[in-house]
Amino acid sequence: MNIKNSDEVLEIGPGAYPYWRSDCLVDKFDESSDVDLTQFGGLELQTKGKPLFKIIDNKLPFKDQSFDYIICSHVFEHVPINELPLLSEEIMRVAKKAYIEFPRPLYDYIYNLNVHLNLLDIINGEIFCISKEQTHLSKFKKIQDYSLLLRKKGIFSIDEYYTSIMAVGFEFKNHIPIKIVEDENVFWDLVSNNNYYINPPNFFWWLKKKFASNRIKRRIFSEKSLEYFKGKLL
Repeated sequence: MNIKNSDEVLEIGPGAYPYWRSDCLVDKFDESSDVDLTQFGGLELQTKGKPLFKIIDNKLPFKDQSFDYIICSHVFEHVPINELPLLSEEIMRVAKKAYIEFPRPLYDYIYNLNVHLNLLDIINGEIFCISKEQTHLSKFKKIQDYSLLLRKKGIFSIDEYYTSIMAVGFEFKNHIPIKIVEDENVFWDLVSNNNYYINPPNFFWWLKKKFASNRIKRRIFSEKSLEYFKGKLL
């Protein structure tokens, strides 16, 4: 993520693990929502003291170009596939740049979480996706149930050992191209030859995380931060 120290960062769908660098949060749900906690990574929604706003009618509740950067991590797989183009347009309306990350198709062939609606991958800077309803994932149900049982018991979790191939992320500018595929064979022909993998955070990213600037700390924990971001609402 090429985020400057002065950038104001919005995070979409933080779940239980908001990024340390996000200044403001937005989600379809809030603390009062009755929702499967799998949506939030297995724990209750967390804000870490950051202002949280609600998505209304599938639109981000902020004025145009209110932020410099948007982080949208592990959200696209939860969104109905026909709503992904609108979400992508909303992201680029509200910010100049965005980092999008989601599980690779292999992840759902191992776990097949019910809250995941789509299989996605990134090829040459474009997001290719197919609804899980268009696939034959149900044929692997016994294997997937066994994999989830092992992870729940803490015996084995493949995403802990093979992080780089379990998720993919990309930084977009000005436009997020979405390609919806309806044929499962076509989708797998595309992604099976894809060699793009997520780049792990470098040393300087972790250094910034450990020694976050006072500006970031003030923005997150100041009592005035909520009123500040309210000023960006539509």
